[in-house]
Amino acid sequence: MADYKEYKCEECGYTVAANPKGKDMVMMGEIYNYLCPDCKEIVDVVHPHGEKQEKIVCPECGSEKLQKWNPKTGKCPKCGGDMKATEVCMCVD
Repeated sequence: MADYKEYKCEECGYTVAANPKGKDMVMMGEIYNYLCPDCKEIVDVVHPHGEKQEKIVCPECGSEKLQKWNPKTGKCPKCGGDMKATEVCMCVD
């Protein structure tokens, strides 16, 4: 089970649900938070157990330029502002 928190940009109000560590283990495999510089979104990408992933692509726009993103140190993809955790939390399997 993975715990997610909502992070909100203090500058522009952009919000995203993300794992506080930037990655976690779920039943399907390892899940990582990525920043897509092309569509300026934070996305989750699952790396299935036992499968080699040659290309990692953005599920929103198909870009292959993804960069791992951690909400504790990462900046807002829209404006570059600081992201802060809110009180909202959810759990995923």
